Amino acid sequence: MTLAAFGAIHLDTLAHAERAILRDTSTPARLTTRPGGVAANVARALARLSPPCALAGAVGRDSDGDALLASLRAEGIDVSTVHRSDHPTGRYLALHDPDGGLAAAVVDGAITDALRPGDIDIAHPALAEADLWFIEANLPQPVLGQIAAAAKHRLLAADAVSIAKAPRLAEVLDRLDILFCNRLEGAALLGQRRAGGPAPAPEDALAIASALVALGVGACLVSDGPAPLALATAGICMSLAVAPVAVRDVTGAGDALIAGTLAARARGWDIADAARAGLAAARVTVQAQGAAPATLTWDAVLGEHAAAAPPTA
Repeated sequence: MTLAAFGAIHLDTLAHAERAILRDTSTPARLTTRPGGVAANVARALARLSPPCALAGAVGRDSDGDALLASLRAEGIDVSTVHRSDHPTGRYLALHDPDGGLAAAVVDGAITDALRPGDIDIAHPALAEADLWFIEANLPQPVLGQIAAAAKHRLLAADAVSIAKAPRLAEVLDRLDILFCNRLEGAALLGQRRAGGPAPAPEDALAIASALVALGVGACLVSDGPAPLALATAGICMSLAVAPVAVRDVTGAGDALIAGTLAARARGWDIADAARAGLAAARVTVQAQGAAPATLTWDAVLGEHAAAAPPTA
């Protein structure tokens, strides 16, 4: 099974502070720059776990765009359908505390927001010949609709990305075979998170997953930090334990969950075992630095998968 990812392609700058980050003052840190964006990070992780992946999105006609495409090609990703835009290449800046936690992040994603139907050539062989398509809610709603309508027989997976962007997927829910979201993104997609009202309680993750399946999603995976991962399909409603690990960097953990799950599905695993593989990929990732680290291999995922605790009831 071959795969293609559609969505954000950014240049990420990651700052890892030597001490806790404080407002209104500078903090000593180590800075690294590498490819990023949800779709790009999923494609990078898939390139380490599965057959080659194609990536579709947009980069600028600038030196950052040139560098991004060269780096992604070097990782074995097909970028032949990436749109070159007059907008500057997207940038993401993340500030991490010494424990690997994310203190703050900002993103300039105007280039992805500016994409229109037709900017991505979905008839291109690199995309048309893929058996599984992954989309994410950084894409504008008309582009999401165009891709979902063209998916036809393919497996179609999606990531909700954020509370603000999750509702962009509302019109394509019944076309999704797999949906990834966290608890608050799922609630936003359901319209459950009202302005000024309380956020859903942690135990609502399973209810949110089931409600999204009732709206037409084939399988829904709802994460909630260190709490169990909720998984629902028409015939399954279960929680998968999140095994504790020593966290070095949370960057790319969610992208690794997606990539591990999709890589396992591409190998014919059922959705429950595939979700466990996704959790294993996330554990491998957070123990290293940055998204899609060199330590993320299929053998490493299998090792973590075998060692993981069984699912909770």
